[in-house]
Amino acid sequence: MKIYLANLDKLSASINEEVLKYAKRLNGTVEPVTLKNIAAFEKRFPLAQFTRIVLSEEGTLLNTKQLADWINLRLSKNMVFLVGSAYGIEPEIKQSADLLLSLSPLTFSHEHAFLLLSEQVYRCLMVIKGHPYHH
Repeated sequence: MKIYLANLDKLSASINEEVLKYAKRLNGTVEPVTLKNIAAFEKRFPLAQFTRIVLSEEGTLLNTKQLADWINLRLSKNMVFLVGSAYGIEPEIKQSADLLLSLSPLTFSHEHAFLLLSEQVYRCLMVIKGHPYHH
């Protein structure tokens, strides 16, 4: 199983550095990917081969434990989390998602959302492993 964190917009060097810290801690389990557009996303992450989690303001709010449980039930298949650009994500992609996920009722820049997502995926995997990181 591999988890991809896909972003449809470039990240600043400082945000990218923080995201990579979480990816490195997970020893190749998680890989951040920046894509140019939705067509590149569809080609790289075909619906039949990936569980898709799309971040969206109208998505479901889950706490860390709930998200960890959701991920844990689907660990047999590769996953991709998608953070859109500043202009959002096309409705067709949202409809193809296995989960529409909201990080918060607050609005974040796509960069900050990507960083928060990275930390939460790391935290969820620590919960699944029973690691005391999450307390």
